[in-house]
Amino acid sequence: VNALAFPRPPRRDDGSLRSHTGVLWLETDLGHTVPAVHVKRPRPQRACRFLVLYSHGNAEDLGLHLPFIDALARATGADVFSYEYVGYSLSRFANLSPDEDGCYRSIDAAWIYLTETLNIPANRIVVYGRSIGTGPSVDLVARTALKSGKAAAQPPRGALGLLLQSPLESAIRCALGYGSSLSMYPLDIFKNYEKIEAVVCKAAIIHGTSDNVVPCKGGVALHDALQNPYEPCWLEGYGHNNMPYDRVFLYARCFLGELNKVRRNAEREQGKPVVELFQKAGSA
Repeated sequence: VNALAFPRPPRRDDGSLRSHTGVLWLETDLGHTVPAVHVKRPRPQRACRFLVLYSHGNAEDLGLHLPFIDALARATGADVFSYEYVGYSLSRFANLSPDEDGCYRSIDAAWIYLTETLNIPANRIVVYGRSIGTGPSVDLVARTALKSGKAAAQPPRGALGLLLQSPLESAIRCALGYGSSLSMYPLDIFKNYEKIEAVVCKAAIIHGTSDNVVPCKGGVALHDALQNPYEPCWLEGYGHNNMPYDRVFLYARCFLGELNKVRRNAEREQGKPVVELFQKAGSA
């Protein structure tokens, strides 16, 4: 399953990644090091500093999508932080192989760095995953929500929002269908369909209707299971790898605008349970 799920680009010494001004190194809880890039956007001093935590797809790596995250930062006005999976890109030189747990450890290292080292408030972070990157993204947001225990729906202890591009229900549901995901349950990975209901923050989904790599019906099913959905964007006639960047970036910018309204409302109504504010925003 891992061999099919993680078709890494060929091994190479990526000079473009090493020379990027925002490159840094993260360490997972197992001591593995992975590169990351922090793209910072200038803005007025009083402006809200959102940060997008971006998880890439399976057939690319951090070096290959540097132009995308730079463009995403310019289009949205937000800072963008993108990290690498264990076994991909420069981390591959340590003879590490990618797997599901490695992806979770990598995004955890990114989250800890952002919230503990840089002291960025969790409710200023929007988690954005594309394709297989929706696996660690959903897992992170679902866990940060659940970890808040009795107040499991207090988004200030978790991310402000979740944006999923071409999300999969699970690896086997994506490749072989619903029935196979039941019969092959122990082998399945990235079971987003089991975790999506635990996501309490506002969540948005964009998906091409003609996607024959990750079927759009999976995106529709995940959207239907969301507690607090944002208006989805089904891009008619587009597939997995030809989605128009201008429309993707416009959707992301509009979503961040909606989240900014939620943030302002939360600041004005301090003292009320924040889940109540998110529910109000979802019903507006």
